[in-house]
Amino acid sequence: MKDRIIKFLTHENLTATKFADEIGVQRSSISHILSGRNNPSFDFIQKILTRYKNLNADWLILGNGQMFKKPEQMDLFTSVPKATLQNNTIQRTELLQQTTDKATSDPPNLTQSIPGKEISPSRKIEKILLFYSDKTFDEFLPAK
Repeated sequence: MKDRIIKFLTHENLTATKFADEIGVQRSSISHILSGRNNPSFDFIQKILTRYKNLNADWLILGNGQMFKKPEQMDLFTSVPKATLQNNTIQRTELLQQTTDKATSDPPNLTQSIPGKEISPSRKIEKILLFYSDKTFDEFLPAK
């Protein structure tokens, strides 16, 4: 693991001192690990992975795979790749558009009231946010 840490430091152009400061450990700890005197503790590894979120833990610990995780844009709440979200968003947006088309073809009676809410014809919807149980969301802006 020592060699992988050295390789990471070289790749990131970090000195041992700067690295120790970045992950919040004593500088002597880094020196002992890089010299081979000590092996990194779990706490030490955890601090590295917490600070450098794009560093691949499998690579650092076991030497498997690439140094960095594959870059994938994540959604706002979870670790679902953007491609998965795009497919679901397209389907939900199409469904929402169909529902909106039906609603605009036969507008509701705006003089009705919802308990606790007064609906006024002068108020117009500007944005609709839909929150899903899988912690994703869609935003819908009606055509003007």
